[in-house]
Amino acid sequence: MSPLWLRSRQSSNPSAILLPSPPSVNARQISRFHRLDAPPPGPLYCPQMNEPTSTSNDPVPRVSVIIPTLDGHRGGRVPHLLETVRRQTFTDYEVLLIRGVSPQGRAINQGARQAKGEILLILDDDSALAEDTVFERLVATLDADPRIGMAGASIVLAPDATPFERCAAEQFPRFNTPRVDVVTDSDLACHGCCAFPRPIFEAIGGEREDMLRGLDPDLRVRLREAKYRVVLVPGATIYHPLPGNWSGLLRIFFRNGYGSAYAQRFQPNQVYETHESLNDAGFQPRTSLGYRLLRFPLRLLKALFEGKTLRFGAYCAYAVGYGWGWITAREIPRESRPKA
Repeated sequence: MSPLWLRSRQSSNPSAILLPSPPSVNARQISRFHRLDAPPPGPLYCPQMNEPTSTSNDPVPRVSVIIPTLDGHRGGRVPHLLETVRRQTFTDYEVLLIRGVSPQGRAINQGARQAKGEILLILDDDSALAEDTVFERLVATLDADPRIGMAGASIVLAPDATPFERCAAEQFPRFNTPRVDVVTDSDLACHGCCAFPRPIFEAIGGEREDMLRGLDPDLRVRLREAKYRVVLVPGATIYHPLPGNWSGLLRIFFRNGYGSAYAQRFQPNQVYETHESLNDAGFQPRTSLGYRLLRFPLRLLKALFEGKTLRFGAYCAYAVGYGWGWITAREIPRESRPKA
């Protein structure tokens, strides 16, 4: 039975990484896994120290799975994600674990440059594949329609979700997106789990590397402007952790507000709306700042009137984060950005 290989490249000194022990946050590394056959039981196999990163005899995978992560561990979520990857029925893939690179767009682009596959598949480092056929269904969907530029999985509530998480899922539809029965054009496809034909990803310029927030809507808009479809795939679902308490929820929305203020100050042409419904017919991703400012207090009142306390609190945290970002944010160096 073939092993699941892990190789790591760190500057000029290749080294093996033993999961699940978390590596240094300061180490910028690319770890490459090759799925050669059925996954072995038990812990991940790691080669000896200083084993070559790749050889001319290495297989060329069809799919390159790219996982951006700050520390390669994420409190145990990365090893759990890799276990769900190992169980996939589709086996012609490699996994590139991009560690210590930010923002997310820069990490994804770095992985794409190192990737060998003709399909790029992005996973959040805190997600988990809900079925063993996710890769198979994403690849089949791309193969069936060359007009599809992004094929995404639905995000569903984990079976062991807490009452707080279930309440958050009810009040924030993007935390718990609908399953679909047919390939469906939707604004709900996101980087939690999505796949792109590599030529299309490269043709639109890859990810933007100077964005703190809004990577998902930016990529969807550019794909659609290039006349490609953005879809959810039937039978492809993932679990993505929801905030487990008030502190986690407020922290997320404070960060989102900060990122929105950053975008409005330094990238006003890249500020986009996000849609909360499966059907995106008539959805306009671009609206004016004035419209959004007038709409915000109405959203607060609506959440309060409907008794959605989590949503009301999250909006308040967002507003505080927006104000803080407007005052304190500094522009990220623009090392790379797609061509207009």
